Amino acid sequence: MKATRSSLHRKNSSAANQTSGMTRRRFAQLLGAAGALGLVEAHALATVFADSPKRLSWLAYRTAGAEGAWALTNIEGRVPKALHGTLYRIAPGQKDNHGVMLKHLFDGDAFMSAYSFRDGKVFLKTKFVDTPQRLEEIKLNRMLYNEFGTLAPPRPADWNPTAKGNKNQPSVNVIHWDNRLLGLSEGGLPTAIDPQTLAFQKRWDFYGTLALDMSFTAHPKFDPATGLGYCFGVKQGPSMALTVYRMEKNGKLTQLYALPQKSYYMIHDMMLSKDHIIFMIPPVRYNLNILFSGKGTPAEAAQFFAKEATRLVILRKDGKGAPVTIEQPANMVFHHGNAFERDGKIVIDSVMSADGTVLNVLYSWDQDRLPQQTASRLTRLVLDPAKGVVESRTESSTSVEFPRFDSRRAGTDLRYLYTLEATNLEDQFAMTNVVRHDLSRGERKRVAAGKGRVFGEPVFVPQPTTDSEERGWLLLQGYDATSDKNFLEIRDAGTMDFAARVWTQSHYPLGFHGNFYPDIFAAE
Repeated sequence: MKATRSSLHRKNSSAANQTSGMTRRRFAQLLGAAGALGLVEAHALATVFADSPKRLSWLAYRTAGAEGAWALTNIEGRVPKALHGTLYRIAPGQKDNHGVMLKHLFDGDAFMSAYSFRDGKVFLKTKFVDTPQRLEEIKLNRMLYNEFGTLAPPRPADWNPTAKGNKNQPSVNVIHWDNRLLGLSEGGLPTAIDPQTLAFQKRWDFYGTLALDMSFTAHPKFDPATGLGYCFGVKQGPSMALTVYRMEKNGKLTQLYALPQKSYYMIHDMMLSKDHIIFMIPPVRYNLNILFSGKGTPAEAAQFFAKEATRLVILRKDGKGAPVTIEQPANMVFHHGNAFERDGKIVIDSVMSADGTVLNVLYSWDQDRLPQQTASRLTRLVLDPAKGVVESRTESSTSVEFPRFDSRRAGTDLRYLYTLEATNLEDQFAMTNVVRHDLSRGERKRVAAGKGRVFGEPVFVPQPTTDSEERGWLLLQGYDATSDKNFLEIRDAGTMDFAARVWTQSHYPLGFHGNFYPDIFAAE
């Protein structure tokens, strides 16, 4: 299948003529944009990046190299024939918006990657999500809309927006629900995307059951026993209510709770046990004066308050009863593993850090050196809802993120949890290892990506003929700086042994999250 080159950044002069007096980072950015347009050969890019002192994480998350569709034939090992379906991943796809360097890791229009597997063959389709706001910026050849961490330059005095609303890139996670893909972030409604073409469809309000003034989580959870989903948003009004919903099989939402908050808090993830929904709310509040003034970005408005508590909020899945709130010392948290119930207690596994220094790192993404960051830790808490206390706290692995597990076991006492691990404390977003945590035995097994390589979030795919959490595969999108290309690595989940490595023809930002869906194909 023939590829089409990305047309993000049309430039009238070559990268070679723009290097006078610029930093090596700016030169690398121009080369990346030129490569996306076919102005610089891939082998030249590979040479520059292999010798570049730029941090590995910046290279792995920068602007996508191409859009198109390909049959991927450069394969090491053998792709399991039983692997049948599509891995969808989504990411912020650019770090330069029409000449404006974007400051934050979360900035950039959403970019989809779909790896489809059939009979041992692999096909890839990649595409930017063409929201009305993105198309308007392309038409006028300028940045018009603010990003999470970057303000747009002054707009033309005669600008008459044709797109409705602000930019809310669906760039954090993607799920398949109600026969469509939903691209997710947290600035507003989800984005409906066609599963085959990856084309933008519309903002999605669940048939009118999600209000326009409500945000929507990037991390809904699904009950394997019922097939129902659970999700939340925060109302963008005076109550700033944490609003919790059940995702019904007819595609609509049923509201379970609306819990007013004293401020607008950053709540990124949630947990689901057999009978409960659990939130961990770190003391990260958005300064509304900064947001409403129009002079600052959400990233600038997000502040960590070290003297305030981290709150654990426990709710019943049936929507009945009052919430139980347990306060703990201030911790930062983005992502959680699993939760399960045992003898009236709730056991949760989460990735926590002692302060909010990661926020400074995310906001400094365009810098040559990242600020110091406190390492995160895989942490197990045992909660006693009846007494309203944390019964015990155990910390294990450090510098880990992106926890995943066999989702068929969500809410049960599962054995294996998979995370990524950083080994360079000066660049903790360069995740160079994948780790399998044996939660039953307290053992860990690490696999390194290799020199000059990093992994993206591991996704567990079960073998179709068994319910064993040891029988399946891990899919890991990776980046190789020497070739400046992505690869998809397949490993046996039970042994962590290598199965295959499928190489792409270009580089794509690793992004944050994705999911595998059997018997759905975006490209073949």
